[in-house]
Amino acid sequence: MAFYSELVEAYDAVFPLNPKQLEFVQQACGGSLAAKSVLDMGCGTGSLSIAMARQSAKVRAFDFDAEMVAKAGEKRPQALDLQFQQGDMRLVDTYFLPMLFDAVLCFGNTLVHLDSSDEVALTIEKVAGRLNAGGKLMLQIVSYDRVLDNQVTSLPTINTAEYSFVRHYKHRTDGKIDFSTLLETPTAKIENSVPLLALRKEQLEAILKEYFSEINCFGGFDRSQWSPNTFHLVVEAIK
Repeated sequence: MAFYSELVEAYDAVFPLNPKQLEFVQQACGGSLAAKSVLDMGCGTGSLSIAMARQSAKVRAFDFDAEMVAKAGEKRPQALDLQFQQGDMRLVDTYFLPMLFDAVLCFGNTLVHLDSSDEVALTIEKVAGRLNAGGKLMLQIVSYDRVLDNQVTSLPTINTAEYSFVRHYKHRTDGKIDFSTLLETPTAKIENSVPLLALRKEQLEAILKEYFSEINCFGGFDRSQWSPNTFHLVVEAIK
């Protein structure tokens, strides 16, 4: 996807590894990732996948963008039980057979790149089929309740030593939001836009209840309480 291919070189500076993501996954997996099998859907350049593998997890990871996957492969340390590949989350049931997972992750607002709530439901059904009994699906998206209810039109600009990443929303009438960005580098200005599915918490929970026995929703990776005004929606669903 061109939107992300053009961000590859800046990605790790703009979106560095968030230690709270790793802590969230560790806690969900009983405090330790040792010997756990984990699938990372939408792995980006692989920083979280690598961190989990360094905790002795067996990690399989994929991203839709081939250049992101290539960058993840370049970063991959040797002697880890970790594999990266290009892939589409809508086809997750066909990957890694016959392997089942203790945890499946889909962070970074990845899920809402799907085209419709029907695609979300089908993907979650397929993910549930790749989980062990008692396994967990962990999701993180922007809290679209906040975005829609408050007609949010921008996100905070991310500034690093080398980059500036400006982000805007354009609300549409078809249940989607155009996510437009401007990446300023020392040598270029790169503009892009991608449509996102504005998925509310209630909609996501209704889908998850079809396949999971317990659903916990948080306002962040610190497991703080979700509210309609929190920036994120983080979900831990137990099969």
